[in-house]
Amino acid sequence: MDQNYFIEAIPNVNENNRLREPQVDAYKAVYDHLTIQRSKEHAIVVLPTGVGKTGVMGLIPYGNSLGRVLIITPQLVIKDAVLDSLDPEHPKNFWMARNIFSKFNELPSVIEYSSATSNWVLDAANIVILNVHKLQERLEKALIKRVPQDYFDLIIIDEAHHSTAPTWENTLEYFSSAKVVKLTGTPFRSDGEIIEGKYVYKYPLSKAMAKGYIKSLERVKYIPDALYLTLDRNDDILYSIDQIREMGLKEDEWISRSVAYSKECSLKVVLESVGILRSKRETGIPHKIIAVACSIYHAEQIQALYEETGMKVATIHSKLPKDKLAAGLNAIENHKVEVVIHVAKLGEGYDHKYLSVAAIFRPFRSRLPYEQFIGRVLRAIDADEVVSVEDNIAAVVHHVELGLEELWEFYKKEQEKSDVIKFIERGGSKLEGGNVTERIINKETGHVQEDGQGEFVSDSFINTELMKERERRLVEEREKLQKLKELLPDYPDDVLLQMVRRQEEGTAAEKILRPDKFISRKKRNLDDRIKDEMVPELIIKYNIDKEATDLGKSRLFQGKYAWIPVRVSNNAGMLASYLEFRVNEEVGNKSRPTWGPEEYAAALDQVEGIYAIMIQIIESELGGK
Repeated sequence: MDQNYFIEAIPNVNENNRLREPQVDAYKAVYDHLTIQRSKEHAIVVLPTGVGKTGVMGLIPYGNSLGRVLIITPQLVIKDAVLDSLDPEHPKNFWMARNIFSKFNELPSVIEYSSATSNWVLDAANIVILNVHKLQERLEKALIKRVPQDYFDLIIIDEAHHSTAPTWENTLEYFSSAKVVKLTGTPFRSDGEIIEGKYVYKYPLSKAMAKGYIKSLERVKYIPDALYLTLDRNDDILYSIDQIREMGLKEDEWISRSVAYSKECSLKVVLESVGILRSKRETGIPHKIIAVACSIYHAEQIQALYEETGMKVATIHSKLPKDKLAAGLNAIENHKVEVVIHVAKLGEGYDHKYLSVAAIFRPFRSRLPYEQFIGRVLRAIDADEVVSVEDNIAAVVHHVELGLEELWEFYKKEQEKSDVIKFIERGGSKLEGGNVTERIINKETGHVQEDGQGEFVSDSFINTELMKERERRLVEEREKLQKLKELLPDYPDDVLLQMVRRQEEGTAAEKILRPDKFISRKKRNLDDRIKDEMVPELIIKYNIDKEATDLGKSRLFQGKYAWIPVRVSNNAGMLASYLEFRVNEEVGNKSRPTWGPEEYAAALDQVEGIYAIMIQIIESELGGK
């Protein structure tokens, strides 16, 4: 193995239009944290499912690792997905597909670790990928029993919300001198434990929706006209849902579990999800349903209901033998089935972009597993493949009595923020499609009986100042180069200089060599903070109609700001204009084309204070949602 590979290799990152904005920005945030700031604290990166997390793992080692890299995944399905993307022998591996490198001999050597991996194969690898179970100390050939503590310079942990478990902690303690980067789409744990480290980069789900990196969402719930349950399956007395709650006969958890196991209620969800799927498939794209069941027995019941409609089904669960699991996964990838039913197997890390209908047949008691399941339908279908806007709107179908309202609220708000972002980007024009919608479904363990027809309800949701700046940055570059020379005395100057020049926001090189790009990026950061975060947050939190004009009466737009509601035709635009105008005032220079780095740095600082005051004013006038 070439110990210097990740330092000496020059990947195409900064100006690469084949990479997504969050991939580049996440990489640079990690580079700033680990290499420029030399922080020993674990770096945490939060990226929604479908944005390109595996690609970020493929970028992070460059410029950050002084040796071998270990990538740890929490389960085999995720490990296989990561290995598939980062397999240098595959012609469509991430580095070649995204134009990071143009020649195969420029790629790193990658291996999957197993007990059969020989020492010479292990020593030849730049990147070692394994499932966390291969690290367990009780195993005779566990990795940590075979290699010294300084064997890895950098450890990347996928799905980092698992990383507080003992096996993970023992591994990090053993390789304590290694730098650590943790990636996750769900930066919290059901048990409330804190993920150790510093959040160096977060990309909002709402922005990923607005940019089209992931699918938008539609929630479809079934609401029966009337629903009756027995208190146990042998009881002949029927009680309505309202009676059970008012009389305190059973808890909501019992009701939702009864509904989950009711064949009658499940059939309603099955039929609606199949109808949605058939409509989507009219475009010729092989959309699929992914369904989640309570147990293997329950999954077999659901499978029978789908098969009665003529659907071909693959049921995936942890008890399947390896050959049957592989056959099931192949059937999904090769479009041999229309429905995938899973039990605690494909909840995270499994990516198949044609999963477009999420059918829920079980209650979820916490946010983490619910979000992991919804994440399976979020991966967007490529723009050059879609036929209709509907192809990138995923549907979530369930019975109203599964008790999922509170969990859905997170996605509803993120989609609403996404709509605001798109509304602002289109200059206040009315949006077409892509909204989160909400439709209505009915269910049973007492026995469940439905009366009436019920209904489905949808819920949608550059100049002389820059030359001076260049000279100043040249001095900074020399200083940083000197520090790196002290840290890495055996490396040639040109290699060290390239390390300095990899960073965007914090590097001398980007600011020196492309001052025009530097300023445009600073402007983008300010615009994004205002239009993609602050304005959507205000509109959603205070239930403001983005297209209306009633906000013009607010105290915000009195006195010298009274011109804003006169010139701007909607509430979203008024809020954005107010923030931009106030920032210009505070910086003391109203002509942004003349702004340099100092002005933009001041603006990013000032906008936070202005935003805090806006919240106070709007709170006093409108109150919270």
